[in-house]
Amino acid sequence: MQGTSFRKWIAIIIGVLILMSMLSHTFIASVPANHVGVEFSRVDGRVEPIPLPSGWHLIGFGTTVVDFPTFTQTYAWTKSMTEGRAENESVNFQVASGVVINADVSISYGIDPSKAPALYQKYKRGYEEITSQIIRNAIRNSLNAYGSAYDAEGLLSGGKIKLAEQVRTEINHELGPYGVLAEQFGFINELRLPTNIQNAINAKIQATQEALQSEALLRKNQADAANAVAIAKGKADAKIAEAEGDARSLEVVGEAMKRYGSEAAQIKNQSRWIEKWDGKLPTTTTGANTATMIGIGK
Repeated sequence: MQGTSFRKWIAIIIGVLILMSMLSHTFIASVPANHVGVEFSRVDGRVEPIPLPSGWHLIGFGTTVVDFPTFTQTYAWTKSMTEGRAENESVNFQVASGVVINADVSISYGIDPSKAPALYQKYKRGYEEITSQIIRNAIRNSLNAYGSAYDAEGLLSGGKIKLAEQVRTEINHELGPYGVLAEQFGFINELRLPTNIQNAINAKIQATQEALQSEALLRKNQADAANAVAIAKGKADAKIAEAEGDARSLEVVGEAMKRYGSEAAQIKNQSRWIEKWDGKLPTTTTGANTATMIGIGK
């Protein structure tokens, strides 16, 4: 009897454990913090239109809860083995003339929590697969669609910024109705072109730089020459001004001598007359402006 009773208790315990295990996996679901859960029925494929907030939830039999983050996700697809997955995830796309460019790209995006069910209903994938497959394909398709309007040189000289914004806008147009919002998209590292194209572009850039340097040197020489001319003209003008000043000085001196020379002579004669005057007034003068005096004897 005791052995039978013991076996019953063991059976009961095992049954309870199995029941708890079934309940925990089938009827109870946990949604992590900063996530929402999308209920998907494995029986009839139905997706519940209202997402589950973070926390514990009772769910129906045969139902799976798929978690979607509500915070911004950033992912980079690069050639490096140390970024993202340990494999070459870089993206190829074509530009004008059929040139194929290889690029490392990065995207930051978020998911509208209220639209998470619509996103899962559309693609039947979790956010990791949506990132690595759906969004990656959207990026590659957009690059090929808009990249054909650019040539390789144009992208290297700044066109890639405009192209990146066009891709971001297209992703939001395509995936926005399902809750995906691309906040940022861009190229990281340098674009990789076929060797012959890159060499041709480098040669052109070098030629352009050399031409600019030559033009700059020519302008400098012209400026130096113009400056030398200006200095020489300034010196010449200064000498002319000095000569004109000297000539004017001589002219003034000459005019002064002409004007005051006769007066000076007259004054000198008068001085001599005064020195010889004996103190007697003249009895006869020859005129009001003459210094000649004639003595008349008594």
